[in-house]
Amino acid sequence: MEYIDRVFYRKINPSDFKKLYDIDRPEGGGGQTYLEAAGISNDKIVDFLSCAEISNSTLQDETRSIYTFNAYVLGDAQKRDFIEFAPRGGRNNYRISRQNTRYKHPAWRLENGFPEPNRDQNGEYTSEGNFEGIIDDLVIVIIRTSYQKYYAGFINTHSMPQDWPLGIGLEEMFRDERRGVIDLHSYRVQFRNSANNPFGAWEPIIDEAVRVACGDNILLYGVPGSGKSWAIEHEYCRPGTVVERLVFHPDYTNADFIGQILPVVDVEKQVTYEFTPGPLTTILRDAYEHPTREYILIIEEINRGNAPAIFGEVFQLLDRTVEPKTVDEITYPVGTSEYGITHKYMAEKIYGDPAHKVRIPSNLSIVGTMNTSDQNVFTLDTAFQRRWRMRLIENNFDNVRASLANAQILDTEITWKTFCEKANGIIVGNKAKMASAEDKRLGVYFVHESDLIFDQRAVPSEGYTSLLTEYNDLLRIEATGDMPEDKKQRLAIIREALMHNRMFPEKVIKYLWDDAFKFNPEALFDTDNMESLEQVIRTFVYSRGRERFKIFKPTVRASLYPDLQA
Repeated sequence: MEYIDRVFYRKINPSDFKKLYDIDRPEGGGGQTYLEAAGISNDKIVDFLSCAEISNSTLQDETRSIYTFNAYVLGDAQKRDFIEFAPRGGRNNYRISRQNTRYKHPAWRLENGFPEPNRDQNGEYTSEGNFEGIIDDLVIVIIRTSYQKYYAGFINTHSMPQDWPLGIGLEEMFRDERRGVIDLHSYRVQFRNSANNPFGAWEPIIDEAVRVACGDNILLYGVPGSGKSWAIEHEYCRPGTVVERLVFHPDYTNADFIGQILPVVDVEKQVTYEFTPGPLTTILRDAYEHPTREYILIIEEINRGNAPAIFGEVFQLLDRTVEPKTVDEITYPVGTSEYGITHKYMAEKIYGDPAHKVRIPSNLSIVGTMNTSDQNVFTLDTAFQRRWRMRLIENNFDNVRASLANAQILDTEITWKTFCEKANGIIVGNKAKMASAEDKRLGVYFVHESDLIFDQRAVPSEGYTSLLTEYNDLLRIEATGDMPEDKKQRLAIIREALMHNRMFPEKVIKYLWDDAFKFNPEALFDTDNMESLEQVIRTFVYSRGRERFKIFKPTVRASLYPDLQA
């Protein structure tokens, strides 16, 4: 979206009008051909011309520059021509050069509806009557937009048109001497390429003074299931906080994160290409537009993707201010990005101005999580990590809810807390044979209570000594294709019960065999009798009570059941 940034305006006086139409110009040539910009602050003019091409003045001892830009005709995007602002020799003001019949800008020509003087009996333009009734309210206008474009036009009315927006300063164009530069940087005023009313919908630019100062970059790390997500939910996401969550993975890219240019089919079935914002750009926009609300972007598994590459140039924004910082007369609160970056597509979506520097606002926090035990993932380098507040989530049962800590694992008589602490003790003690043994521990939240509940329907029916025997008998009957209804129902029940009771071993026991004790399973498992993970899982699932843990070596079983040592 293109927005209006500045408006230069100047009332045309009789002297100006003469120049525009070469009236009373000496027969031999010469005379003035410029429009004065006197009465307007040079600082404001230079600021207005900041998007123009700059060159040195040819005037002797003149230190001010000449500014030249290509200005479109308001209401006609096909017509444009150059306008030059140059310092006037011996004076402190600027002038608009070469504005006469031959060279004047097309916005100020008859074919664009610009007024013309009266003519005398010979058909020549005349200044008789001093142009009364012609230029009484004539004002030339030059607009600068957020696209760093200039548009020239004029107005010829005594009071502000009713369809122009009120309250943003345009009233100044109809007061006093009617000359100046209006700075609209405090508003987001949509530009409409209309000669009569270029001022579209508008809204005030956010006041940084009211923005919440809570932004930070936080990286929670620890073993899988240590409670990182729980900590985010209970310690960082306060009531009313707007939360967005995403997950990094090896195929996640900067384009996914920031946004990318994609084809779009319009109503006329024409294909155009537009920047489609990613989750970071979207939450930056939302946080910027709502300064009094707190926002959090949660990035789960941040090290499973190539985080520095995914962040790309936005990486620079992770440097946050530790005290208020004033840039271009705007004071940003603590927690805002220390440095802004140039990214026209992001800036257009966030601020509506492609030239605006992109910053993370102080009311947006980014919280990442990282499992320290993950293998085959990307390394976070020091330059990346130092921009985050690192926090280790301790792996203990101090604050774990009792319903989980004291939950019995199926029918084994062993609580989750007991099992977890015993297993972790063996893992840490195994560090001589396992690199980063501490990172291989079971997290206290590795499982949920529902994973531990024993489905009582997985008990063998009368006449069977084990569930496996009953299950195999039912499978053989099913294979014949002639199965009584009661047998079908029983088989369905066993399958459902086994599916539930397998949740713990498939999640926990598998992890211990495949990961924590991958290189020396004999440290935990009874490898004299258990030769494969399949055998381990099968033994656990089809055993009952304490017998489920016969998958472990005797010393481990004895630590779980002290009475076995008696």
